Amino acid sequence: MRKGKKLSFLIFSRYIQTRILTPAIAFIFFIFLWELTVQNFSISPLVLPAPSAVLKVLVERFGYLAFHAGITFLEAVLGFLLGSIAGFALATLFLFSRTAEQAIYPYAVAIKAIPLVALAPLVVAWFGSGLFSKVFLAAIITFFPVLVNSLDGFKSVESDALDLFHVWSASQWQIFIKFRVFHALPSLFAGLKVSSSFAIVGAVVAEFIGSEQGIGFAIKSSSYFLSTDLTFAAILVSALIGLAFFWLISALERKIVFWKNEL
Repeated sequence: MRKGKKLSFLIFSRYIQTRILTPAIAFIFFIFLWELTVQNFSISPLVLPAPSAVLKVLVERFGYLAFHAGITFLEAVLGFLLGSIAGFALATLFLFSRTAEQAIYPYAVAIKAIPLVALAPLVVAWFGSGLFSKVFLAAIITFFPVLVNSLDGFKSVESDALDLFHVWSASQWQIFIKFRVFHALPSLFAGLKVSSSFAIVGAVVAEFIGSEQGIGFAIKSSSYFLSTDLTFAAILVSALIGLAFFWLISALERKIVFWKNEL
């Protein structure tokens, strides 16, 4: 019993060290080096503000930044859901129809190859500067990783297990629901974690083009007025909501794909 508790404590301590302590030490060292560089080389705050200045404006303008971050997070989540559902649905279609995969897959790759900043003005022109244009652009950038990872997960099943389902006279739909989806979950969540960060990027880029709210708007307006410290604070907030979204999907993965950590 004591050995089990000791082992659990060691595992927990190792988790804290690798996931929290080590990144925290690296972050503190980076901030210290940044502050030291700005102070010693007398760098203009218009070019590179010190971390202390960024922290100050982050505290002073917290309400402003939190409001815009909430808008961006909402756009990113809605786009993430829309793009993920579309990617999973199209991967399912490709699995059941080789013709559909051959006809549509190249265009999905082509859309992914289009730079987001080039696509954003068209999306805003088509759908206006409201919520849907941001959601749509976030969905576009979210769509491809989910599509690729879902399709790979569906196809990378063990042939012996698949033969066993055929012996039991299972239909293709039964095989899909009871075997392929289950087998594809680790691969699917890998795509979802990548897409969670991409969704934030898509929403922010759309806000650059046409918006009066959101963290992209905060970055653009502060840059226009040369408030570099506020720009850095807004960028930091954008990174933080991206991390929060990624960790949320990772936590969901640990709950759903619980057997992955036991292997």
